[in-house]
Amino acid sequence: GEGPDKPPTSFIYKKELVQHHFYQRSPLEDVTLAKMLLRPVPVRALRDVAFPDDHGKDIDKLPRVYIKTLHDNTISVEDQDALVNAWPPSAVYTIDSDHSPFFSQPFELFGLLLKVATNYG
Repeated sequence: GEGPDKPPTSFIYKKELVQHHFYQRSPLEDVTLAKMLLRPVPVRALRDVAFPDDHGKDIDKLPRVYIKTLHDNTISVEDQDALVNAWPPSAVYTIDSDHSPFFSQPFELFGLLLKVATNYG
């Protein structure tokens, strides 16, 4: 942190909560590995993201896609919809996965990423 009188700069999930929040549909061996590799998450990266006003138009020139995870216990479908509505991407795809489709639906995720690369790459 930046001192005892300052807010924390990162956080980490308790290992006993990780499977429920991130990997409830993922294979157990992947969950075990993920728990071993879990590192603190920077708070500011999640809280303070912003783009300077003078670059706003340029940033919207880049095509963006959003992959909505339908069984996400970390970011609800409603919250994902709010994110999409706040800054509409070029396309929205859905995947029948938990928060971590690279574990729970790797082949479906690969197919979506290939489609994105083909359409927007």
